[in-house]
Amino acid sequence: MHVRPLTLVALAFLLLVCLGSVKAVAPAASATDNLNGVYLVSGSEGWAVGNAGTIQIYNGGSWSLVASGTTSDLFGVSFGPPGNANSGAGFAVGGSGGNATALYWGGASWFTINTGLSGSGAQRLSSVFENSPTDAWAVDAVSGAFWHWSGSAGLGGGWVNVGTAAAGLNSVFMTSTTDGWAVGAGGIIYRYQGGSWSEYTSVGQTLNSVFMINPNEGWAVGVGGTMFHYSSGLWSGPMSPAPTNQNLNSVFMLSSSEGWAVGAGGTVLHYLNGVWSLVQNQIGATQDLNSVFFASSTGWAVGNVGTFVTLTSGPPTPSGLPSATLTSVYLSSSSDGWITGCSTGGCGSGAGEPVLVHWNGATFTRGTGASVTADLFSVFMLNPSEGWAVGGIGTTSVILHYTGGTWTQVPSPAIGGVLRSVFMIDSVNGWAVGDNGAILRYSGGSWGVVSSPTTDTLRSVFMLDASDGWAAGNSGTILRYQTGLWNTYPSPTTSQLNSLYLADATHGWAVGASGTILYYDGSIWLSANGPVSTNLNSVTQVSSQQAWAVGDAGTILQWTGIAWYTYTPTPPLSGNPNLNGIFALSNDFGFIVGAPTAPGGQATVLQFPTGSPIPETTYPQLLLLVALGSALITVKTRRRLRPSVQTN
Repeated sequence: MHVRPLTLVALAFLLLVCLGSVKAVAPAASATDNLNGVYLVSGSEGWAVGNAGTIQIYNGGSWSLVASGTTSDLFGVSFGPPGNANSGAGFAVGGSGGNATALYWGGASWFTINTGLSGSGAQRLSSVFENSPTDAWAVDAVSGAFWHWSGSAGLGGGWVNVGTAAAGLNSVFMTSTTDGWAVGAGGIIYRYQGGSWSEYTSVGQTLNSVFMINPNEGWAVGVGGTMFHYSSGLWSGPMSPAPTNQNLNSVFMLSSSEGWAVGAGGTVLHYLNGVWSLVQNQIGATQDLNSVFFASSTGWAVGNVGTFVTLTSGPPTPSGLPSATLTSVYLSSSSDGWITGCSTGGCGSGAGEPVLVHWNGATFTRGTGASVTADLFSVFMLNPSEGWAVGGIGTTSVILHYTGGTWTQVPSPAIGGVLRSVFMIDSVNGWAVGDNGAILRYSGGSWGVVSSPTTDTLRSVFMLDASDGWAAGNSGTILRYQTGLWNTYPSPTTSQLNSLYLADATHGWAVGASGTILYYDGSIWLSANGPVSTNLNSVTQVSSQQAWAVGDAGTILQWTGIAWYTYTPTPPLSGNPNLNGIFALSNDFGFIVGAPTAPGGQATVLQFPTGSPIPETTYPQLLLLVALGSALITVKTRRRLRPSVQTN
């Protein structure tokens, strides 16, 4: 998300944080009652209602209290269907002490319209939807009653109870005067058709809010991060995996392709390109957010202790690190490099946006130009102006080329799978490997398939020069390229190999599943002793006595010229994310990249060895920076040309 300063005032303090497309503010310090509902008539007019009869009005610049004429808690407010507001006519509903209440705004003031609201069905109105000033619906959170308003406020209009649901109702939404939906406790979903309300289905999990984009599509959200989608007659869900386990209290859809949901603990979710993403939780004082509403591109969410949060619609300005799993990193220099990852929808999902992140020596920005949705597993930069990235989704491979400041998809031969690794010798000669033993060569301005001696998936390729190179992958497969051909090479393991690195023609490393480490001595590959059994995903060597490997569960290994040791950064890496890629320019600078430390969090990037912090460390939600410190100081031991190896 785009990152810009955020201001939140709640109770009597000011808190500055940095948050993408979200800005929290508050009205006067005396307005600390919980806010439960919000409605925007336009970008310059809005209403919020809350406990103890609180009503606030927005004038395009600030929120201020107005008289409501009631001390009852208010939970819902409506000035008409979204996008078709009636500025001079609105409803607010609520209730306290077992007595429901309703208010009407006639253009000058709020006044009570409780005519007809009586009996056990009128205890606490939780939601209201205005079709017009003479036609509105409200539902009761305690009794489950459906209340219909007809007539003109102050001129004989009134409420009529037209039915009761099996449990309390929390939200009502009308798509027209003859069609609508209501949701509530226990996951009940009711529909209004043919002049009456009837149960449509029950999903088993309490739903707090429903929003219909049109009669054929809508969303409902509820407890524990529950999200259900309605399409062409069927409510499907809950969505799994959910982007949060916090209770969701309100949902608002701008279109079929964009929406917002808010909930407990300051949770804010953004729906874009088919994916719900956690924008931010823990806003300010972690107040619950209870309602969200948009007018055009600007929205507001309201919550406990008078909290207001502004939201901006549309695609986020590509900047910062995404909430995605990073897979590969390549640095042209300490001030220029690229990182790739799985799509923002999650590895293998085929949803969301491609992850291409540029490092400029101070900050991270999202790459532009590539519109394909795919996981990207490897990146290789020839220089700051040209590079390649490969990946794919399912049985479709993807190749991206970076020139002219943008990433562009280029034709990729069909291989029945994805590409896992790319290595460029120069701007006109390169290699890529992937599923089913696929080997591609870049020559003459295009990529083509070359003969492969294996059908095992190849996960890493490394070229010493145009005539000598290596590839490795599943089942311990090792290939060598010489005399213009790829041939199998003896391997001491059947474990999956994930990464290769050759320091020169006689010294190399390979790492893989279950802590597998292999060493190349110039003639054969040997099994080396390793200190872990977790999967190792990437390896690099920076000198004859310094090498690094990273892997699952936050594993970082260091080769000191004598043996491999587990390395623990200071401070320790929280969350133990899988680490998937490492790149070192020298003993002085490098990056490790991997998955977020927690679901919905930012991707992991570790800088080493760090003598000075990256400026973005002032924004911890954008960059998890862990100093490896003195770990890369050259160990003063006698040079070892071979590691300790296993000969069995």
